[in-house]
Amino acid sequence: MDKDFNYKAKNYRGEDISGTVTAKTLRDAAVLLHGQNLIVLEITEKRRADELLNKEFDLRLKPVAADEFSQFCRQFHIMMNAGVSILRCLEIIGDETRNKGFARDIKGICIRIQSGESLSQAMAAYPKSFPELFVFMVAAGEMSGNLTEILLGMAEHYETQEQNRRQLQQVLFYPMILVFTAILVLLFLLTYVLPTFVGMFEAMEAPLPKPTYILLGISQMLTTYWPMIILVAGGSVLLAFMIAEVPKVALSRDYLKTKMPLTGSINQKRSLSMMAKTLAMLLNSGIDLLTALSQLAGITENRYLKKEVVILVKKISEGTSLAQGMEESAAFPSLFCQLVRIGETSGSLPVVLESVNRIYKDEMQNRIQLLSTALEPLILIVLGGMVLFILASVMLPVFDIYSAYSAM
Repeated sequence: MDKDFNYKAKNYRGEDISGTVTAKTLRDAAVLLHGQNLIVLEITEKRRADELLNKEFDLRLKPVAADEFSQFCRQFHIMMNAGVSILRCLEIIGDETRNKGFARDIKGICIRIQSGESLSQAMAAYPKSFPELFVFMVAAGEMSGNLTEILLGMAEHYETQEQNRRQLQQVLFYPMILVFTAILVLLFLLTYVLPTFVGMFEAMEAPLPKPTYILLGISQMLTTYWPMIILVAGGSVLLAFMIAEVPKVALSRDYLKTKMPLTGSINQKRSLSMMAKTLAMLLNSGIDLLTALSQLAGITENRYLKKEVVILVKKISEGTSLAQGMEESAAFPSLFCQLVRIGETSGSLPVVLESVNRIYKDEMQNRIQLLSTALEPLILIVLGGMVLFILASVMLPVFDIYSAYSAM
């Protein structure tokens, strides 16, 4: 049975290093370390209690940001292209990384590489820092010998992801500010302005129009039961998030994401663009189509498209061509299928997929600009209409009372 051994040693540069090595006996561990040109200073069996006491718990809730990870890929590519060893590249990047959790994982990779693991094997042990796609691509680069090109492609991949995310944020920022401000105005009118008229209406014993009566009920409910309303709203949001993670519900949700009137086309083109880019990158790395599609199914975020890719893998394994399998699915537009068929026929599928990525990227940007242009006035009209409705509901009884007194 293999055991873990802690060791301290010196490498060929005379630097002190430490880590963990797995072997059956202490002697086997020492032989393994000597085979790595290390001078062993101390080696002891790793106890379970020591492992628990010395364990560093990673409390990060989110993975490494796309912009930070693309910077890591860029730095790694530049240094490897300059002839720096993989281990030295990681040591330099780890020392310069500001994200403490990411830096700790990079140093952990260095220790694992010194223990005899490959780069992809070491990265796979830290899923919060290194995405599944990246680990898979690194493994492909190690087998094909084009790791530097893989790193450059992954840097561009994550830069594109970050660019799309920021573009959507810029489009939605101003509408969100409008909605937030309008909600505050509506709450102010309902909880402070409208109640000031209640006493006047009661004193005049004037009949209230139905809109005014409804608004008064809403106003009284907000001012009286606001703690309960906040709790119910918070619980409803939490419950909605929990229900949304149920597999069948999540599948329907992701399907609707691609069919919604305003944002559906953007979500669909964004997902298809990233799928085309990723598949082209996998094929360019020398990976066969079936394996590339299987990997694509594992990393696709949209569960509806993920399900369609899984079905596509099954069809191709039974002898169906990629273009024919896509044509039988409603998830892939006709343009996508036609271009894929051209790529399969001409033997230039990766090149065609790169073109598909550029086409959908341009269409997505045009859609985002159109959405930005149409969304702002639409929000202003809707929220302005709501404010006008509240003011009209308040003023109509006032006008009725004034007309009644003028007629006396």
